[in-house]
This record gives sequence, structure tokens and C-alpha cells, in this order.
Amino acid sequence: MREKYLLELGGENTDLGKYEALELLKFKKYSPELERDEGKIIVISTSKIIKKNIINRLAMTKRISNIIFTSTKNNIKSILNDLENINIGNKSFAIRQISQNDLNSEKTAILIGEKISNKNKTDLNNPEVKVLFYKSDGFFISLWNNDSDTGYKKCLKHHISHRPYFSPISIHPRIARAMVNLSNCNETESVIDPFCGTGGILIEAADMGMEVIGIDIKEKMVEYSKGNLKHYGFEGKLMNSDFKEITNQKFSSIVCDPPYGIASTSGGETIESLMKRSLDVFQRKLRKGQRLVIAVSNPKIVKHPNLKLLNKFEWYIHKSLTRNIIILEKN
Repeated sequence: MREKYLLELGGENTDLGKYEALELLKFKKYSPELERDEGKIIVISTSKIIKKNIINRLAMTKRISNIIFTSTKNNIKSILNDLENINIGNKSFAIRQISQNDLNSEKTAILIGEKISNKNKTDLNNPEVKVLFYKSDGFFISLWNNDSDTGYKKCLKHHISHRPYFSPISIHPRIARAMVNLSNCNETESVIDPFCGTGGILIEAADMGMEVIGIDIKEKMVEYSKGNLKHYGFEGKLMNSDFKEITNQKFSSIVCDPPYGIASTSGGETIESLMKRSLDVFQRKLRKGQRLVIAVSNPKIVKHPNLKLLNKFEWYIHKSLTRNIIILEKN
């Protein structure tokens, strides 16, 4: 029997959020299937219960809860007549509605509450379990445990405003975390960033238990990455070198956010030229099936016959900058 989950996505880029969740679960052998897509809310099924450390990795999902009841009926009393008692052990709980519609939220919560033992304490501020209900053209009840947070809020602790060293063009922590998840790298394996800057991608990978390797041609950036990793209690292998140093390293995936426009760190080389050279080096080092996930302003410059394009997503930053998240795999 397959498990069913309700995912509440962040509103920044729901297409990227769906893809991140499904790709990560596919990589981790959960055989996910998208059963319902309602924009910011999706329902998926998996072949087994999702482990908490996998839930914690998700960057673009606000909350994921385990569906315990569904109905296609319209009348709420009729729906809840079919609902059996809800067993949440000895945990405290609160009942919450997901999104707003014409449903009487308070009345529905009372009816659901009648299915929970009166031995369970209600805690509206810090419950151990949230009993969630959602109605569209179907009705869903799901359970969320307070130890099953995603990385959506957590990675904001790594925002540039909280780091001792930062660059104003540093990639957003949610983008960085999603990119690492899309690179198909297991915990304890190695992610390399050949343009590491101040270490935003390395921080997210290290937070998920991966070994991290960072390269930057600017010595100052290497020191900044070291300082930022240390600030969060992480360690990494950092090198002041050209990106070609990647050929001397062992890793499972490449995740990077190269410089934009004229790459002043490469002697005035254009980003187009830098990309052509780096992609050639990367594809020679990658093994078949390994991935490169890269953020660029111009997706047309990221192409190589030995690298298969799996998907790409636009992330609007402001009116003069859109980043394209591109997922490539070695043929």
C-alpha cells in the first residue's frame, strides 16, 4: 500500500518546488507519483514512509504532511461520518485548515476533534502534532509532526544577513539548497563548487551532511567561504585555484553559480568563453549519470553534446536579473 502526502509549496517557484521534491524522492528510491497538482498544494504517493532526514532536505516545500483520510463527498457531516478515530498516541495536538475556502473552519475542526481521544491535550501554540484538513474538489486530512520540518525556514538561518562574510550577489539559500538536492548527491558523498564565492552552496550541502569542496580563483573568496562554514559549525575543503583544479578532486556532483557578465576574476574573460571552457572540463571529469546543476543569467551559453539537459527553471530576482537553474547529466 502506498503512502500519501500533502505538500504545501512556497510561492517563489512552484514548478521548481514540485520538481525538487519529486526528483529527490525518486533519487532516494521512494518511487514518487504526482497524484494531484493544485499549484501551491500537491498530493503525491510514495512506495514507503518518507524518512525525516529526507523531509529536512527539501528547500521549496513549506510543509509535508502524511494523508490519513480522503473523501470525494461534498457535505462535511457526511464526510466526517466516514472518518474513523484518529490515533496520535499520547501527543498534544492542534487542528488547522490548509488554505481558505467556503468551508466553515471552526465547525469542521470541532467535528474532527471529536475523532481524537479526550486524553490527548490540545496545544494551540506548540503542538506535537498538527491535524490538518484541506478541501478543494476532494477533502483531505493529514498529520504533521513537529519533528518533521522541511528546510524551507531552516535554510534562512544561512541568509547573507546572518553570515559574517557576504557578497550582495550571493545566491539565495533556498535556491542553493534546491540545486544541491537536484544534483543527486547522497549524504556523506561530496559536492564540489568550482566558483564557490562566499560559500552559499557549500553551506547548504554541508547542512545536509555532505562533504563539500570549494574552489575560487580569488583568495579573498576562499577565506570568506572558510569563515562562513566555520560560523555554522561546518568544515570543507577550500582551494584558491582556477576551476580546472576540479580535475584533481573526487566528488559525486557539481553545483555552482558562476560569475555574470565579464568574469573579471578570469582576466576580463567573457562569461560565454568561461562557460565553454568550464563545461568542457566538467564533462570530462563527470562520470556517466553524474549531474551538474548550474545557475546562469543566460541559459543559451550552457550546452555541451556530452551533457544532457534534464530541465531548467527561471528564478526572477528583480527587473534586471533572472537566474536560470539548469540541471544537466553526463551522457
